[in-house]
Amino acid sequence: STQSTGELTRKRTWKYTLMIVAMSLVWIGGPSSVYITSFAALTPKKNDTWRCVSEKCISTMGNESRTTPYPCEYVQADEDGNVDLVFGPEDIEWTEMKHTSFAVEFDVYCDVGPRKMKKTLISSMYFPGALIGLILGGYLFDNVGRRATAMVTIISSFLVHLSAVFCHDFNFLLAIRFFQGFLEFITTTAIIILQLELVSNKYRNLINGLGGLFWAFGYPIVSAIGYLIPSWNYMYVAAAVLGLVTRLNLFFFARESPRFYLVKRDPKSAKESFKFLESLTTANLDLEHTKIVDEGKTESRTQNLGQQLKDLIRYPSLLKETFLVTFLWFCIAMFFYGFNFGWGEIVPDLYIGYVVSGCGESIAFFVVVPLIQKTGRRRAMMILHMLASLIFLLAIPEVEIGGGWSLESICCLFGVTFVAGCFTGIYLMTGEVAPNSHRGFMYGVGSGAARIGSFIGPYIFNNLKPVTHRAVPFGGLAIFSFLCALSAFLLVETGDKEMICVAADVETR
Repeated sequence: STQSTGELTRKRTWKYTLMIVAMSLVWIGGPSSVYITSFAALTPKKNDTWRCVSEKCISTMGNESRTTPYPCEYVQADEDGNVDLVFGPEDIEWTEMKHTSFAVEFDVYCDVGPRKMKKTLISSMYFPGALIGLILGGYLFDNVGRRATAMVTIISSFLVHLSAVFCHDFNFLLAIRFFQGFLEFITTTAIIILQLELVSNKYRNLINGLGGLFWAFGYPIVSAIGYLIPSWNYMYVAAAVLGLVTRLNLFFFARESPRFYLVKRDPKSAKESFKFLESLTTANLDLEHTKIVDEGKTESRTQNLGQQLKDLIRYPSLLKETFLVTFLWFCIAMFFYGFNFGWGEIVPDLYIGYVVSGCGESIAFFVVVPLIQKTGRRRAMMILHMLASLIFLLAIPEVEIGGGWSLESICCLFGVTFVAGCFTGIYLMTGEVAPNSHRGFMYGVGSGAARIGSFIGPYIFNNLKPVTHRAVPFGGLAIFSFLCALSAFLLVETGDKEMICVAADVETR
């Protein structure tokens, strides 16, 4: 399989190249799916106009339109000292907002009582869904197939996004966010595994980095969706269409990975897949006379969750690498999504924050891909994590620059570039560290742990920082980033090695 994939890559035509690159388009719709809540939940500004619509409010404030007092500042306390708003969403109407907002519709736009926590919960609910999805995905990737799994989840994700048109209930939106995460991360993880298995070692770094570049292109798109579409419900429709259009190529121009079929002991299907791929190149693989060279090892390629867990105990190196990769996934996602759900708290303009983040992650592609090629996967990860740790420490002093910008916001714009580079590195290293028989399992466990980090990250930036000293969140993140550099040091360098087949090969690598 390794030799055949290398031959196909060397003798590729534009058709083979287009097939591989087109798979990377899956990442363009990612930011719209993950971050659309940031724009659909815009908070009314203090100069937006509102008026009373209930008798309670009219009797106190009158029924004329006004900008002051800002409703979030109009609070009262009950006998137990619990503070709440005097006027809720049933009492007032915002009359001059450019966009509808579920924050207004569901009364979560004020930081009074549990409202901010509920608003953050909507954003973060994406990640418990992704965690459960990736636990299931790890099984599906290794037993049903990478491409087959992705095709089902692409259609399902489109329908879930589309259902937001009918959403006017807080719990319904929580369910939508849960299933968005459940389906989206199964889709993207399946496709990155498929890509890495269809190219030779020489090009994996470039193809993996290309996914990060397309993800960065998605930031200005989600900003445009949030700015141009006035209804928050239809923002989700735009995200649904974008996700479907950028992924349809998988249905028509790709095939399942031959490596999957070989691990499943299905050489006939593997040869059929190779024949299709061969038709996109000038290679001549002579498949009719090709035999599997490890026929005596077929039992060691038994593919089920129980066997994979037993292999972790049987092979200490596999257990160590799985643990280190899982820790890296957890931390990198905590940093990354903490930034990208926290731009409303970090920079003065939400739209600018996401556009500049996209620019930073684009820069990461042009820096990180050559850095990995030059220094290797392991050293590049160590360098990026040490730089991220330094940035977190620099962000601690409270220094105002002007125009709503601060030292913290500038540091965070640089920090997201380094963290995006770490994400590029961990996607690549996971695919190369894991043997064919455990690749779906390791991506599922690692990316599943990342969803826990993704859930925690927004709380660190949006909820922890305001109630503690600013050194607490940033200092903690700096420590975690240093530990990530240490974890990368303990991993094996994979840049000069081919993908291995079974768990036993990890010990001899």
